[in-house]
Amino acid sequence: MRLERLVGKWAGAGKRRTREIFESRKVVLNARICEDGKTLIGRFDQVEVDGAVVQNEVPRYVMLHKPQGIVSATSDPEHQTVIDLIGEEWAGRLHLAGRLDRFTSGLMILTNDSCYSESLTDPSKKVGKRYLVEVDGEIGSEVVSTFEAGMWFAKEKVITAPAVVHLLSPSKCRLTIFEGKHHQIKRMFASFSLKVISLHREAVGDLELLDELEEGQWMEFSPSR
Repeated sequence: MRLERLVGKWAGAGKRRTREIFESRKVVLNARICEDGKTLIGRFDQVEVDGAVVQNEVPRYVMLHKPQGIVSATSDPEHQTVIDLIGEEWAGRLHLAGRLDRFTSGLMILTNDSCYSESLTDPSKKVGKRYLVEVDGEIGSEVVSTFEAGMWFAKEKVITAPAVVHLLSPSKCRLTIFEGKHHQIKRMFASFSLKVISLHREAVGDLELLDELEEGQWMEFSPSR
């Protein structure tokens, strides 16, 4: 948006009065006086008018180790949420860059930067999400080849993007998928009559869940662009 729009709305001023505010050199943008009301700003630009703070939103990027039983939501009337785990005053302004169901553990990213979250969740970006998966039977060669070729999902009428499968044992694998369809991994295995008994997200793109981050713990980080 234009800076003059933010200042005018904050001051409850019309165009003439807003122009006068700029001409009086009372507007400070990112610690520098700004006289051009047509300057484009984003939500993380710092704005003051005559010493009063108009906008001072700090970009936040949080990596959280979600335990089972915690809900991937900003609020829930019955269950503890990932926002509750953070517990900071600013946590309520975060949103989730992708979700995990209640009984899945592992890496979650929360942020107030919508451009960053979209870079992780937009299917066109093809960001891989890697999971450690254990099922109640054998992951045979047909399962692996089908996952790696892409599967037909009748509900969405789409073929999934080819997955990456690394077998760790007859019933356990590391699986990387490039979408986030509803219960996608459980549905993929269910098509072969295999039930997922443990599901843990280890990574989203280049972001790895740190070994030292125990269940329920979180940390802020600086994303690479």
